[in-house]
Amino acid sequence: MEFLQLTYFQHAARTENFSHTATHFRVPPSSVSSSIKKLEDELETKLFDRSANRLILNENGKRFLKSVDNIFSELDRAKNDISDMSGKPSGKIHLLINNNRMTMTGIIADFRNKYPDISFILDFDGDKAYTDYDMIITDETITSNAFESFDFISEEVMLAVHKTNPISERDEITMSELENEKFICLHKNYSLRTFTDILCRSACISPDIVIECDDPQCIRDYLIMGMGVSLFPTVSWQRQTHPSIKLLRVDGGVYRNSKIYISRKSSLSTRIFLEHIKNSTSLL
Repeated sequence: MEFLQLTYFQHAARTENFSHTATHFRVPPSSVSSSIKKLEDELETKLFDRSANRLILNENGKRFLKSVDNIFSELDRAKNDISDMSGKPSGKIHLLINNNRMTMTGIIADFRNKYPDISFILDFDGDKAYTDYDMIITDETITSNAFESFDFISEEVMLAVHKTNPISERDEITMSELENEKFICLHKNYSLRTFTDILCRSACISPDIVIECDDPQCIRDYLIMGMGVSLFPTVSWQRQTHPSIKLLRVDGGVYRNSKIYISRKSSLSTRIFLEHIKNSTSLL
């Protein structure tokens, strides 16, 4: 079993396309196909189900991918440990960002300018086990003893409405008064959507969701068009404001509290990044 075989397999397993993997690594598709075929022969099992025009990772492949991901995570951790011993921060930080993505974008860019030898692997939906990450930004509670937690951002969540909407004449509103409003929301796998659903249930209303998407910029655009209302985190979405949008306080003030979870086995580079986040957040 060769390192290159595992590298090709990991990429192909995620794309389910040998041609895309070949393009990514700048090799002929036959090299990828041959390498994975040899890997399957060595494992004595098929990792993909193949048809005339479709490649699908099967259950054996999914199990093997988890092991391969663990192998590469351990290698990255080993490289980070070695860099720690050298006294020069480097290596990779595997980061899951469930919310405050725009805020984290600026923080990461600033950090990279200071520590160019430290790179990032970013995920925005947690399809892996939490323990695969060095750090997690989320408003959900993680109870695993594998992590330490730190406060990140507490932000008020307000209701964004177009100024042509009659309720924009007000400064404050209750969730129960929004029964007949059209809602624009993120998809269900986003934490702000979970926050929205909880508030609606607490107010005993069933929101009329007319648009669901996975991009805050799109939500902003639809708000500007007057297509509906949306809950609006005032810190993480502060760049999404617009003169045609008014923010109303909800239920006297509701807040989303995000935390940083950091692996107890994290490298020096990850710890340095944590301190950078703390310093950056104090300036928000």
